[in-house]
Amino acid sequence: MSVIHTPRKPEINGRMIAILGVLYLLLTILFLRLWYFQVVKAPILVERAEASRAQPVLQLAPRGLISDRNGKLIGQIKREIVIKALPSVLKKNPDVMDRVIAVLHADPRKMKAKLTEAQRTPFVSSPIYVGASIEAGTRIAESPDLFPGITVDTLPMRAYTDNRSFSHVLGYVWTSNRADIKRLRKAGVEPAEYVGKAGIEKAYETDLMGIPGAERIEMDAKGHPLRLVGRDEATPGKKLVLTVDADLQRYATAVMEEKKYLGGMVAMDPSTGEVLAMVSSPTFDASLFQGGLTDAEWKTMQADPSTPQRNRAIAERQSPGSTFKLITSLAAYETGKFDPSSRTNCDGGFYLKNQRLCSCLSHHGYIDFKTAMEKSCNTYFATLGYAVGPEALRKAALEMGLGEKAGIELEGELRGVVPTEHYLKHRKHPYIWHAGDTVNLSIGQGQVNATPLQMCNVAAMVANNGVSYRPHLVKEIIDPLVPSRVTQIEPEVLHQVSASPEFWSTLKEALVGVITEGTARTAQIPGITWGGKTGSTEHGQIKKDHKTHAWFIGMAPMDHPKIVICVLLEDIGHGGDFAAPIAGDIVRHYLVAEPAALAKAASKTPTALPATVPTDRSPISTARR
Repeated sequence: MSVIHTPRKPEINGRMIAILGVLYLLLTILFLRLWYFQVVKAPILVERAEASRAQPVLQLAPRGLISDRNGKLIGQIKREIVIKALPSVLKKNPDVMDRVIAVLHADPRKMKAKLTEAQRTPFVSSPIYVGASIEAGTRIAESPDLFPGITVDTLPMRAYTDNRSFSHVLGYVWTSNRADIKRLRKAGVEPAEYVGKAGIEKAYETDLMGIPGAERIEMDAKGHPLRLVGRDEATPGKKLVLTVDADLQRYATAVMEEKKYLGGMVAMDPSTGEVLAMVSSPTFDASLFQGGLTDAEWKTMQADPSTPQRNRAIAERQSPGSTFKLITSLAAYETGKFDPSSRTNCDGGFYLKNQRLCSCLSHHGYIDFKTAMEKSCNTYFATLGYAVGPEALRKAALEMGLGEKAGIELEGELRGVVPTEHYLKHRKHPYIWHAGDTVNLSIGQGQVNATPLQMCNVAAMVANNGVSYRPHLVKEIIDPLVPSRVTQIEPEVLHQVSASPEFWSTLKEALVGVITEGTARTAQIPGITWGGKTGSTEHGQIKKDHKTHAWFIGMAPMDHPKIVICVLLEDIGHGGDFAAPIAGDIVRHYLVAEPAALAKAASKTPTALPATVPTDRSPISTARR
């Protein structure tokens, strides 16, 4: 008996429905996701992909040009071939450095010292050689297998037309370090690869640095460059027009260096505060820094006893000696004790209760103000200073700018010292003032000291009948993209002193006598009437062969001063023998050798403010601000 089975239909239960539902949902989500990426996000993803393949390479911006007041270029840009090294790679390939040295014909010790310094940042490519020849640069660039870790760049590097005369004014440029980065970022600026390290280069870094450009390079999967896909041009830094006269600066530097003097010199236009020349001797060669100094070279330079890097014009402070007698004269006027016709008997020194407190260079007999200034009679001015007292002397010194920074743009300016009660009380060892200290102060000795820049400002105040301007080195800042967009640096009044025209006239007449008949006859310039004051100041421990520092301050021409000058020479002798002739030579060169430039400068000179101080502003508060 046969049994026939009817086929059974498959049963669809809930589990199978659920599984099918999940699969459908997942496929739907996948489809929507693919659609989102391929349609909605496609443009963005393509852009990101292109961006990941196109790597930006920053391009150094050319620093701003620097010219002197007459348009002569002194800081320019020169494209140099720069060899860079990546220490982390060279550490694994020690033979590479020897091959680089051989191609460049470089000093092995200096190159290896540079590499050692670069190892402070092992994963950053650092410059080890600037100024390679085209042949050497090409050979290295075309042989990456022979020179792993070495790259070759052509960069717009700073170059100076004179590497010695402007060193202290301009400073120098080199790669930024942690201190530079911190300083600039604090100012809200992202530092460039090369930054100013001193002088104007550092003070005006944000104007000079420009804006870096960038090249976008397409890379393959292995990181090899394929092609240039875009470029953003760098924006050069702003151009600086300095107040300095390049010819005068070179001449003054040559005069100081020829004699191998140690000292500082400042020349200014008294009606604006524009620095015409600033020299510190000995100077240094700024080109030494353009390739970067090794630690050993830096230590050698720092160990030089003549300290060539120190700007003596703003950072050397010494007792001003007899140049302080101009300040003593002002103190006498302000206390009602200035009588130019009154005579004092000079018998070789100033005595108090039969004790000699200071000596004089000669026995002048009975002498009036004009002759006392001409002969630099210590007895006359000690008598005058003792009569007006220490407070009047201190007040006059502060009014004329001593004891505080003049505020020039350069880093490293010193304040100098006026021995006020506050200063004496807060010294490390408090000091009790004696009568002899007042005598010393009145002739510029003892605890008072000043820089050449400050004493040049004293001369400027006399030249302007009681007004001095803040010294500055930059005259104009010019936008490289819009040359007509010029920022003018306007004169800024620094100090004002109220005194009668008769006082200033009498003082100037005496200063003319110093040159025509007195201690500064060595500063005479044929055809030019000018005035000045010499100074000689003791320093350190007095020894048998001890020589004084030599000072001179002056203004020319006296009827309408266009230049004031201060010269300080260290450990050399009397001011009239050494500082005065140097000053006369420099002033003669400016007034006689360049009359056209002088006339041009004079036509742009703003009128000085009146000598009288406004009634609602006391002189002492102005001086101490």
